[in-house]
Amino acid sequence: MPMMAMSLTAIIALGGAALALSLDGRAANNIQSTADFAALSGASAFVSASSPRLQDRVADARGAVEASVSANAGHDVRDLEISSVVEDPYGQHAKIEVGLAFVPANPAARMAGRNGGIEIKRSATASATWGFPLCILGLDGQGTGLAIMDEGSLTADNCVVWTNATSGLSMQLSGGTAQAKHFCAAGRATSTGTKVTPKPHENCDPIPDPLASWTAPLPSGVTALLPPTASTKSYKEKQLLDALTKVLDAPGLKDAWRDIKDALGSNAPLPETAVATFQAALDPVSGTFDGKKAGKDLDDAGYFTKGEAQGLHVLEVAQILGILDNLPPSLLAADTYSSVATLTLSPGTYGGMDIASGHVKFTPGVYHIVGEPFTVRRKATITAEGVTFVLHGTNATFSVLDQARATITAPEDGPTAGFAIAENRRAALSGKARERTRFTGSGTVNLIGTLYLPRQQLSITGKGAAEQTSPLLQIVADYLDMADKGALKIDFDPSVTRVPVTIKAAREARLEN
Repeated sequence: MPMMAMSLTAIIALGGAALALSLDGRAANNIQSTADFAALSGASAFVSASSPRLQDRVADARGAVEASVSANAGHDVRDLEISSVVEDPYGQHAKIEVGLAFVPANPAARMAGRNGGIEIKRSATASATWGFPLCILGLDGQGTGLAIMDEGSLTADNCVVWTNATSGLSMQLSGGTAQAKHFCAAGRATSTGTKVTPKPHENCDPIPDPLASWTAPLPSGVTALLPPTASTKSYKEKQLLDALTKVLDAPGLKDAWRDIKDALGSNAPLPETAVATFQAALDPVSGTFDGKKAGKDLDDAGYFTKGEAQGLHVLEVAQILGILDNLPPSLLAADTYSSVATLTLSPGTYGGMDIASGHVKFTPGVYHIVGEPFTVRRKATITAEGVTFVLHGTNATFSVLDQARATITAPEDGPTAGFAIAENRRAALSGKARERTRFTGSGTVNLIGTLYLPRQQLSITGKGAAEQTSPLLQIVADYLDMADKGALKIDFDPSVTRVPVTIKAAREARLEN
């Protein structure tokens, strides 16, 4: 009998150990499944959160993990962690780490000679990337990244508008309308009189330049200037400034013009009071200049008779220099649009360009604009399919003025695929202030691709300018401002074009091994 009892006890203990081990193993599998599901739930919540702010997404992820564990564990949770949340160049990336520890209730443990269950620990990690469709990024980290004034209108459907400025005027909205999927400012977003939808998020984390690693191709050979024809002459801004100075260095305008000239010479912002004084001397309806202040270089109608500015109206010179945004319609009355190419250009290097008439066609390829502005004005038109304009150095800007029309579609492949207009951010600049690219007047600008101006200001003013809706337009600039009735419309839908997206929006949640 004693031997039988001892044998029975051993058998029971052995069976209890096997059963206890089985129950513990089942519990371990259950807790691993709970941890896996909780981590994936947190990653999914991070990706699907409605707010673009990182801290809001983290809060949503944490809430989802806690709710998932509470609903599925069925045990006492001893440990829970969410960690490793970081920004990436064009979105937000997080690792959701869930660690669970508990002691399962195991009746078979007593049969095995244990006082209770063994604490079991399991963990799981899921990764989450919320890469948003970015259409506008203001890189300026100090002042203002986006300003909308007067009757300016910005529509950026299905994509995000972001500013990196940490100041109280990161987004300065003081008139007009603004609509996007999200607005996110690293600092404050002030809105006085602007109808903005939805309300901007504030104190977002700045986004590093997502295109900083892109290297612009360099021009080769000697810079080739276009022949000095009426439609393509490249005007030297310094000589135009000298010509205008001779006319405006007169009593009543002398002090204001000195301030304007100093600002233009140093690429500094134009003084508003001085510009107002200058504009007051002009007749915006007739386009004539006050004859009492006109110098001998002007005829009675206000056109220059000699020098670099010969044939240009005093208002045109002021506009080319960026002092005025719009010419009076009377100056454009004799101009006509051309639907047939009057000049065809090939890829290469150009020392600036001023297109004031005709229809210029750019054949596919890369066009290097070096050291001088590229300006399309009056009623001139340009078409550029499969083209990238690369701007190199000081004074290399791109402007569409008056009633001009510009249609530019970026290349589908090659080293500049996806870029329509791009600044060479490695080219040296002589001035301390940023250059300025402008879309103004009442013409049209159709762009498909990326507009990359990391050290320039992009101004959209006048009476519309870039109001044509683009399915793919990504703008990265130091500063974007919109005023008057300037309009920009983006309906982000890359599926309708073969031009590649340069700032891709990856979005996924997955369980890691």
